[in-house]
Amino acid sequence: MLFSIKANGHTYEADLLVFDKDGLMFEAQQFWIELADSRLRALCKHCTVEQQYAWAKLMGVSVKTTDGKVETTYVEPTGILAIAPPTEEIVILAAFLVDHCGMVWHAARTLAKEIFEISDADFSLKRAIKAQPGYEALMKRINDLGIPYGVATSDTVERTRDSMKLYNCWDNVRFVVTSADVALGKPHPDMLQYISKLENLPTSHMVMIGDSYVDVAMAKAAGSIGLGVTVFDDMKEKMKPYATEILDSLEEIEINKL
Repeated sequence: MLFSIKANGHTYEADLLVFDKDGLMFEAQQFWIELADSRLRALCKHCTVEQQYAWAKLMGVSVKTTDGKVETTYVEPTGILAIAPPTEEIVILAAFLVDHCGMVWHAARTLAKEIFEISDADFSLKRAIKAQPGYEALMKRINDLGIPYGVATSDTVERTRDSMKLYNCWDNVRFVVTSADVALGKPHPDMLQYISKLENLPTSHMVMIGDSYVDVAMAKAAGSIGLGVTVFDDMKEKMKPYATEILDSLEEIEINKL
């Protein structure tokens, strides 16, 4: 084992760290609100205000209308927008366009993809990204110690790279695995199993750190150590059946080289 990681007074040994991104490295609400608003800016060209409200409700997004424009006020951490990978979100949007806008399937599927491409191009990373407490210090620590790490995220490789570059935490990333790389995304074990093959390392030698129950559920399914980091009580309850440890902040994690 290369390093020890201490949480809640318990110490574990491992060879590889795997991080989630949104909500763990960076503040989730700020990111999700900007993402939802970019979706709405693209969606409003094709949907009425009433239909935008229906989309928001489906996706776990709270909205308000200001001067005729629908804007996000809050995103539910366990909602579809926060958890679903882009590939699934596109399918959900296509189904929404069929059900609420009367479109035929092939046209809805094409439009959904176009809306995502437009909204992703419109998305402002600088407005969306703010580091979580303890993130920069933890990344400096593991880089100083030479501990290997990578990312397993429902976001894209490009946005993960650009987000981490904003905090000078990209250069030593060994891999970024997304839902596009595997048959099944979180909470299924596929991502960690993929990393296992990539790194030639048993999943039992990995520590998965995430802010959602799907992260620690994936870790448990893969036989990895799963650390859940969240301040939300409802998310902690969802994590309890799966997490090895549950923490309030990245600042509570202690890492040392063996």
